[in-house]
Amino acid sequence: MMAGLAGSVFAAPAANASVTCTPGNCVIAGTSKTASTASFTMTPSNANSSYRRSITANLGDTVTKKGSFTDTFNFVLPTNGVGGVAVTTVAASFKGATDLDFTSVLINGASASISKTLNGIVEIAFVSGVSLSAGANSIVVNGISRGNGSYGGSIAFTPSVPETATWGMMILGFVGMGAAMRYRRKSTNVAFG
Repeated sequence: MMAGLAGSVFAAPAANASVTCTPGNCVIAGTSKTASTASFTMTPSNANSSYRRSITANLGDTVTKKGSFTDTFNFVLPTNGVGGVAVTTVAASFKGATDLDFTSVLINGASASISKTLNGIVEIAFVSGVSLSAGANSIVVNGISRGNGSYGGSIAFTPSVPETATWGMMILGFVGMGAAMRYRRKSTNVAFG
């Protein structure tokens, strides 16, 4: 009996519908085939290191195969900052074809809290206050689809304000420049007589 149980656990079906996305481009993981049901867009799409306003992204997928899935959304941020993500799924009926269950949602490895209402018909995964860094970041959505489940979500990112020491150095620099300009003005006075 234990051997049969172990066999059924280790012989679980392989993951289905795994998708890897970068903004504007989603492919079936391990292939070059476009994943037409997945989407990932960032606004603005061309922020650079001098950009200091918030950045948002929308993501989602319709998982059309039964079984477990993993969707990875990769994105690059121009500066360090803080962010959060919320991902939601709503089914037409409990354990029906459109029911999808989140097993985990991670942003740079930080786990989102998953809450379920109406017997699991509505699921919300959310996390906020996650430190995100300049460069590569990711959101990974893991779950189980019953054949035609979908989810959607959004990311909000706010760049870090320069640290107090940076502001202090900047103010000290302005004071130094002002003093130098004032000193120059005094030393260039010439009297003719």
